[in-house]
Amino acid sequence: MSLKKQENGLYQGGCPLKKGDLGNLLAEFEAEIVIGHPTFRNADNIGKELTRGIKAAADVYSGKKVAFIVSDGSYRMDSPDATTITAALEASKQTFQELEAKARKNLLVIATPYDGYKEDRTPGKGSALKLLFDEVALCPSMKKLILLDGDLRNDFKPWFQVFHRVQSAHQANKGDKEFFITARYARHFVDASLTRFVVGPLTTLMGEYVPGGISGDIVLSAGAVQHERDAEWDEHRRRYGTDIATTFDNIADPKMEIYEMYLGAKLHDITDEAKLSVMPGEVIGAALGRILHYEKKDGRLTRLLKEDIPLKRPETWGPEKTGIEFIDPGFTNVFDVDVKRKTLVDKFSQFEAPMKTVLNPDTFARIEKSHTHLANISARDSDSFEFLNMTRDFWTDILYQSIAYMISKGDTETVKLCLNYLYTAAFLEFCREKIMSLGAKTFGEVRKMQKSLGVAPGKARDFYKNEVDAVVEKMALDFYDGRRKILEYM
Repeated sequence: MSLKKQENGLYQGGCPLKKGDLGNLLAEFEAEIVIGHPTFRNADNIGKELTRGIKAAADVYSGKKVAFIVSDGSYRMDSPDATTITAALEASKQTFQELEAKARKNLLVIATPYDGYKEDRTPGKGSALKLLFDEVALCPSMKKLILLDGDLRNDFKPWFQVFHRVQSAHQANKGDKEFFITARYARHFVDASLTRFVVGPLTTLMGEYVPGGISGDIVLSAGAVQHERDAEWDEHRRRYGTDIATTFDNIADPKMEIYEMYLGAKLHDITDEAKLSVMPGEVIGAALGRILHYEKKDGRLTRLLKEDIPLKRPETWGPEKTGIEFIDPGFTNVFDVDVKRKTLVDKFSQFEAPMKTVLNPDTFARIEKSHTHLANISARDSDSFEFLNMTRDFWTDILYQSIAYMISKGDTETVKLCLNYLYTAAFLEFCREKIMSLGAKTFGEVRKMQKSLGVAPGKARDFYKNEVDAVVEKMALDFYDGRRKILEYM
């Protein structure tokens, strides 16, 4: 067996984990709730995260069998870094010692590498989750899979309470359907660029606005997990496109009930996605791939564009129903205006060909002119703060042109590369707008502000509600309302 028992309730997986070993252990344990943590170099956080989770589960799910699984990408066959797995098991052991024996009997913790599972060695969050999906499906007692990122610093007790209440309400009122629960929370305005500018608008093309699916913190019923076993897993999905692919597949299922829960704030390590790294391309590629998949399968997109179909929304529980009040995302120092500017200037040539291929000539000419201007300004402290002037209306039109090209040509790869650069420009324009509203008008003023970038506590609630969430939602809804422009561009 590729799982080794460390002590009662604690197991460590070997590399590669053998198919069925984890699922059989869960089935023997009779797990009712599984909480999965995909991790990659989270040794400094995963122990504290599990401690909070185990204590919260022992309280909220008292009397139920709960299994925690850490599916780790730090440990590779050719680079056996066990620090995250060790941190997870050591913290769990200590936490178990603090619980009563009755509670410990209902808890199980497994920490395992995913590298090589089913002979696949693709690194990425998707591969971490594929192991979880395939194995928990072998456990007939499992009713709910909770997925939580490995860098979270939230208190999980209120989250688990909400998930428990939603599941109970669902079983009472809509028990003939499966469920998929997504999160809505305040995220710093320099965070969640893909969620706000790619995922949100594109979900509307499936007929339902579900921006929270890419949050990384989702809950799936057993039937929703089965979607993941049945799906085709390309490289985009195995790396970082897993959350958006899952979201699209659940929107597409008429027997699925989707819920959106307000959970306060996502307290985690803010990612600097504006470096145009691999991850944005794979998330965008997964989204485009699912749109094209369902268009080929049943003409879903074409139907949506031609007919007057009201946009669906998930059943939404706001703070008044979840009982979780606004939590200020606080301040961050991850935004570096000089890095952002240099990225837009230096990376243009790398994405120039796909932009020129996908977009109308006048659209590309406008982008090229803005790039030339940005490359030629000195960006001295006294100079006005500028990026590429990628307004939300302009970005929306670029999405229309890109989707039209993809449908006409069946080409997701070129469109992915086009949008990989341009979504960054659109998101940075959004950040520029927010920073300027906070008082920084010049590059020098931004350089000072970015050392601790955020909103004064007394103003944060209104700022995130009106200047961030409402603005982003309006952009997505406007995108849907104007969707027939896609037909004009085809």
